Amino acid sequence: MSLQNLLGVSLEKAPPNALQITQLLAAANRNIADARIASLSEENQFDAAYKAIMQLAMVGLLANG
Repeated sequence: MSLQNLLGVSLEKAPPNALQITQLLAAANRNIADARIASLSEENQFDAAYKAIMQLAMVGLLANG
């Protein structure tokens, strides 16, 4: 399955947005830094890392419209 198959079903095409991409990259970097904080519980470290992964995946989608 490709992203083309999902257009109009669960995805909508959108033009790349440099500001959104920059903001998401900054947020992902903050979450990666948070995930490395040893004093956080493992659950919160995992949550921060997972959020960063989702933000970076969104960057990939936004960059490709």
